[in-house]
Amino acid sequence: MITSLALAAGALVGYSGPAAAATRRAAPGQAVRAAAPAAGAYVGVRYPTAIRRGGFITYDYRVKHLRRLESDAVVIVAFLPRNTPSKVRFLSKPAHSSCGYYSSRAYCVVRLTGADGFSARLRVWVKYKYAGRYRTDHYARAVNFESGLSTRDYVEEVTRGDLMARSRTTIYRR
Repeated sequence: MITSLALAAGALVGYSGPAAAATRRAAPGQAVRAAAPAAGAYVGVRYPTAIRRGGFITYDYRVKHLRRLESDAVVIVAFLPRNTPSKVRFLSKPAHSSCGYYSSRAYCVVRLTGADGFSARLRVWVKYKYAGRYRTDHYARAVNFESGLSTRDYVEEVTRGDLMARSRTTIYRR
């Protein structure tokens, strides 16, 4: 009886799981939207759900409704798994921004101007030896500029409470 209950429970779980997985694999990319910690701005990130080993992952960020913010800049940070990227580049970034990569963090500090939104594109080349799930945490925070602080100081202000999305990309061996 216990075995039949376990099989029945597994059948129910197995029934809903593959359907959801098939839907996720069918999509060419995944999009996640979240509200920035400062009320009103929306940050979206698009990423692929699967790549081949030795390939690259492109993250597309779109930020909208910046006029609602009462701050000087927006900081976007992607925490990448340690020792997995071979190269990290911002393919496109907004004007009046400072973007870079250090200590497994790809960041972009964007000074707010009269525009209501911006977009940025980050590409991460993953080392060939890495396969499996590649999880990246994406953070967004509105900050005010202060004298004497560097770009890295603003990146360090980002906390776990500023998490806006968590992306999972499967890296296949073949």
